[in-house]
Amino acid sequence: MTIEQRADMPRTPVLIVGGSIVGASAALFLAARGIVPVLVEKHVGISKRLRAKVFYPRTMEAYRSVGADKDIYARQAALPPADHAAQVTSLAGPELRRWQLPAAADMTAVSPCPSALLAQSEVEEVVRVHARAAGADLRWGHRLIGFEDRGEQVCARIADPDGREYRLAAEYLLAADGQASEVRERLGIGRIGEPTIAHVMEIGYTADLRAVLAGRRLAMAWTELPERAYLTWSTGYDRGVVSVNYDPGRTGPASFDGPRNAALVSRALGIPAAQLSITGARSWQMGGWVAERYRAGRVFLLGDAAHVTPPAGGFGANVGIQDACNLSAKLVSVLRGDADPALLEDYEPERRAVGESTVAQAMARAGHGSGTETLSEAAVAIGYRYPMSGVDPALPSADEPQRWRGELGTRLVHRPLPDDPGSSTLDLVREGRYLLLVGANGRPWLRAARALDRYGAFLDAVTAPAEFTAGQEDSLGIGDRGALLVRPDHVIAWRADEDGGDAVARLSAAVWRVLTHRLPYPSERKVYGV
Repeated sequence: MTIEQRADMPRTPVLIVGGSIVGASAALFLAARGIVPVLVEKHVGISKRLRAKVFYPRTMEAYRSVGADKDIYARQAALPPADHAAQVTSLAGPELRRWQLPAAADMTAVSPCPSALLAQSEVEEVVRVHARAAGADLRWGHRLIGFEDRGEQVCARIADPDGREYRLAAEYLLAADGQASEVRERLGIGRIGEPTIAHVMEIGYTADLRAVLAGRRLAMAWTELPERAYLTWSTGYDRGVVSVNYDPGRTGPASFDGPRNAALVSRALGIPAAQLSITGARSWQMGGWVAERYRAGRVFLLGDAAHVTPPAGGFGANVGIQDACNLSAKLVSVLRGDADPALLEDYEPERRAVGESTVAQAMARAGHGSGTETLSEAAVAIGYRYPMSGVDPALPSADEPQRWRGELGTRLVHRPLPDDPGSSTLDLVREGRYLLLVGANGRPWLRAARALDRYGAFLDAVTAPAEFTAGQEDSLGIGDRGALLVRPDHVIAWRADEDGGDAVARLSAAVWRVLTHRLPYPSERKVYGV
């Protein structure tokens, strides 16, 4: 259906479809840097389903960059610690084995941010509050009906909570509408992978688990046979879900009736059925796949619309939030006028490569990764490297974070800044601008940066402390005369090991390539307001 375009049609730079953790994060990352998006979400409230419980350091670094991390950690601090998992006879029975969640390991050597271990709904609440405070236009209960990419803009039809339709024009549309994405389906984008590796029945219950869980620091648990059930619960210890696999060739969802569900949950929890209530049951299919494409014209896929992982490893929400971090940084540069729209062409090859590798790692952990070398959680969630031209092909696509030394496509190495407890080199990347980080004797690079961007409109230039680039301790890989160009999403886009030659010409050529076009003067920059 063609959407009528009128001269008075309201406009937004970015329309985000889907307001769960990925869409809300995209709204926050954009609004915090002056690009005010409109977000539409068909549901009015935050889903109470028990979803992600692990938010890795690189995710928290993204929230730190926009000031949301402290409120997330404050919520976690108000709850009982939950940093272990266990295999149990039943939740109230003996533990057969317990282990610390890999995300709970001490990662202070590689990140200023520990993992956050709390329910996704808690994180979503914080992200929504910060996004709205930053100016994002969040429209709950609004549903996308249709859209049309007209080349120069996307025209959308939206229904408000009362069913009244309105039109909205956007320069770009971000589809964060989940694994059943209507946007992806309308674009005809297929999926590559295994949509179904298991059929799962998720049974919800209410029960008082305080006495059962007190002092145990458990975030989740698994029972032994006959039903190898996965158990998780709310932070209030008053409700949860028990998930079991079933064979659709032998039994169907309809067989999970009230009495069966009550008995199954009672066995898994180890408490009498009379002390719990079943609140519902839903079946779903566990799988691992990526979309064939992450982009069609001015429409981008992110989060579960672009990839789905099995729960093993807890990567799903994290990889989606990093989609939002990557894409929002590019959009900010383009919409401010710092970069040509061709910069957006890098989103798909960068994030799809990470999506493929993350799905493979989660599938391997779920027992469906034949031939896949299992990497550590830190390597998967923090130490991945984006594919870039000029990178040594022998370098791995992911490695332990502490092994990287300023290679192209990797995240900037974390080092605490001298005399500033709690600080990080990552904090030097500010407000959606690029950073030129130079060695202690790299003054030619500083002069080149100011010659290139005299007002500091898009490029900050900072001299690294001498100890960061000295001899064997050179964690940046540039020595005392080199330089790193760091993107707004903390990714290294260019590196020079020394200052030989014309620094202005070399830096200009590098920035030209990274931003893919000329650099406008401040008077040419676009400004978006509320």
